[in-house]
Amino acid sequence: MLPHCHQPIEGRVGLAQKIRATDSKIVLVVGGPEATACAPEIEALNLFDVVVSGEGERDFSAVVQRDAQQGLLKQTGNNTSQIKVIDLTKQVSPWLSGVLKPDHGVLWETSRGCPFQCAFCYDARGSAGVREIPFDRLEQELKLFVRQGVSQVWVLDSTFNFPAERGKKLLRLMIEHAPQLHYHLEAKAEFLDQETVTLLQQICCSVQVGLQSARPQVLKYINRSLNVQGFRDKVKMLSDGGITFGIDLIYGLPHDDYFGLCESINYALECCPNHVEIFPLALLPGTKLFDQREQYGLQALAAPPYTVTHSSHLSPQQFQQCQALALACNLFYNTGRSMAYFLSLCRASRLSAVELLDRFSCWLIEQRTVGQDDDTTYTPEQVFALQQSFIEALFKQQQVENLIPVALDLIRFHTHWANTLLGCETLPCQSPLTADKIKLLESCWCLAPTLRVEPFRYDVEEIGMLGDVDLVEFVELSEQVGSTGLFLRRGEEVYCESIDDVFAALLVQSDGKTTPAQILAPFSEALTTEDCADLVHFAVSEGLVVSATHS
Repeated sequence: MLPHCHQPIEGRVGLAQKIRATDSKIVLVVGGPEATACAPEIEALNLFDVVVSGEGERDFSAVVQRDAQQGLLKQTGNNTSQIKVIDLTKQVSPWLSGVLKPDHGVLWETSRGCPFQCAFCYDARGSAGVREIPFDRLEQELKLFVRQGVSQVWVLDSTFNFPAERGKKLLRLMIEHAPQLHYHLEAKAEFLDQETVTLLQQICCSVQVGLQSARPQVLKYINRSLNVQGFRDKVKMLSDGGITFGIDLIYGLPHDDYFGLCESINYALECCPNHVEIFPLALLPGTKLFDQREQYGLQALAAPPYTVTHSSHLSPQQFQQCQALALACNLFYNTGRSMAYFLSLCRASRLSAVELLDRFSCWLIEQRTVGQDDDTTYTPEQVFALQQSFIEALFKQQQVENLIPVALDLIRFHTHWANTLLGCETLPCQSPLTADKIKLLESCWCLAPTLRVEPFRYDVEEIGMLGDVDLVEFVELSEQVGSTGLFLRRGEEVYCESIDDVFAALLVQSDGKTTPAQILAPFSEALTTEDCADLVHFAVSEGLVVSATHS
């Protein structure tokens, strides 16, 4: 079986030709979205025994059974199966039957089909409406995932919350049987309501919402619509509910241009998503837009990923500008995890979201850090360094140098908070401690690797409470007192405490070679030996420092 799931046709055909040359008796079956869209062309090659159109479970099974029972004869006429929808209530679960083995992450289908007929998408072609997998089967699959130690589940439904009541029923199933798994969900904003948000709050999840464009006049060409204020209100419910969510955008759509992407990015970032995914339009064979490509002047790659390179409204130069802007957004906003403070930086620098990202893009090129179409993967740590250097340079350029310290504090705080949340938990000491606290002073300890102890120019606890604040006003009302922040995670909660110089010295200088008595000696006039011993006892018992022999 050779699946044409957006793999280059030439490669699949070449492989099939080699197989046929090796053994002419081997039965060659091809299927998948592209095989469905290009069935006549593939059949004309006279290379495959069967071309499976549409959903392949039943037809492929029939082919295998026929071959096993009586041999499959080469057909001389039409050897393409007709597109037929499958009754999912009668399908055997690939998970429960053992055909698929659950791993740490699984792709989970709870329904099939889509009622929305978006012109760029293949999901609704060949069938209408949504067909549901029975909930008793889904319940058993969830229980299996838990038993097998699955940690992440990507729900494959095009829109999990349509129909809305079925989406709520699905969430209740997750809450009852596997709330600890992390679910990745695709949602349509217009079907979100407070009850759905309340249910989402009871599971670990992230929700991706498709916007595609903030221009209603563009969306009409892909059979979508947008209530500008309504979308903003709906995703605000997710934000207010503490739900991690992202927004999808597409550039290269019919009648859209670079300035349309700019408008869409500004709109999306004003909604304060955790991340924004920006993709070039993929002109997939079999979709409505593929059939209309000449009408809209859409030019795309002839092989996967079939991305548009330009159109009658988007020049090749503008396409490159879109690529550069998408890269800048991905680096600064997504990888840099800047959602919590991004708009504050924009206001402080007197720039729109797109203007700041465009400045960042140009700065990266000037620094020779990335090229205009660079697709290199950067770590959050690398982006953290880039963010600090860029903001310092930008604020000097914008003549707001006095805001640099608080801006850098904001970046540092939220970066360390995010890294702590995603890192390992700091656990209290699990071993009994000696009753002789003085002995702890003479032992060597190391800072727990899960801890972060970081310096700040302003009070770190004030920085942590800033939110979406006016930096100018903050600087006018606050002083640079200097502080040290201690970041740790207990369970799913991140804590940040402002610690004094003595405790900061004890933690930072615990290197496995120096004893607490040596570290705290400079503070002997302010601290008694008993004070020092109590401090070390607290640090050890809370797991903030660990034995040098076990670090």
